[in-house]
Amino acid sequence: MPVFENMLTFEWRLFYTCVATFIINLPFGYLRGGLRKLSFWWFLAIHIPVPMVIIIRKFHDLELTWILAPFLLGSFFLGQFAGRKIYEWKPYRVLNPEKQKTNFK
Repeated sequence: MPVFENMLTFEWRLFYTCVATFIINLPFGYLRGGLRKLSFWWFLAIHIPVPMVIIIRKFHDLELTWILAPFLLGSFFLGQFAGRKIYEWKPYRVLNPEKQKTNFK
């Protein structure tokens, strides 16, 4: 009897998808931390990971249902939030005190 026989159940596939969604969103949340809120680049940092999450969901053969949506949305926004908090803790650049947020100009 293989040790990893039950690693492909629905619960495990959901877990793998949520972890991958969280990890994918970490760098985008980090990038978003240094951008001016509601700017073009800020919106891109939120929406670029969406196709990657859809591909991962399709790879694990999970259809988007009302049961699955809270887990995926939660891990998506937790990854964005954690990345932003990491940026606040250790920013990738030190800005002038009077100019805290930039718009990549």
